[in-house]
Amino acid sequence: MKKILSSLVLVMAMVLTLTGCTTSKSFTWDVNTGDKIKIKVDTSGGYDITSDLPFTISKDDETLSQGTFITIDGYNQYMNAVDNDSTANVIDSGTKNGITYTFYSVNNSEFNYLIKIDGSNTGILLGNPNSQSEAEEIFNRLTISKE
Repeated sequence: MKKILSSLVLVMAMVLTLTGCTTSKSFTWDVNTGDKIKIKVDTSGGYDITSDLPFTISKDDETLSQGTFITIDGYNQYMNAVDNDSTANVIDSGTKNGITYTFYSVNNSEFNYLIKIDGSNTGILLGNPNSQSEAEEIFNRLTISKE
C-alpha cells in the first residue's frame, strides 16, 4: 500500500510540474553592427520563430510578425519619423528586460515595435499587419538579449 501511495504522489508531482512548463526556441545572429543578438520566443500554444528575413514569428504555420535588425542610427531615424508622422500613433513605450521599446500603429492598420537593445549598437523593427492584440502577444513572448 505504501508503494502505491508513494507512486501516486510521484505521478501527481510530475503532472503538476509538467502542466506549468513552457517551451521556447531561439536564434542568435551576428549583426552587422558588431553585436551578437539572441532572440528567444515562448513557443507554447503553437508559436514558432524562424530565421527568415532575419526572423519571422508564426502561429500554427501562419506568419504573424516579421523582424529586422537596424543600427542605432536607423533606430533614431525611425523614432524621429514616428514622432513627426501624423498617421503614427504611439500606443506604448517603456523598458523591459534590457530593451527600450516604442509600440506604435500607422493608420491603425500596421502595428510595429521599435526596439533598442540596451548596451548595444543594434535595434529591431518588429512589424505586424494584423492587430494590436496580436502584436502585443508576440512581443510579450519574446526575450531579446545581447550575448
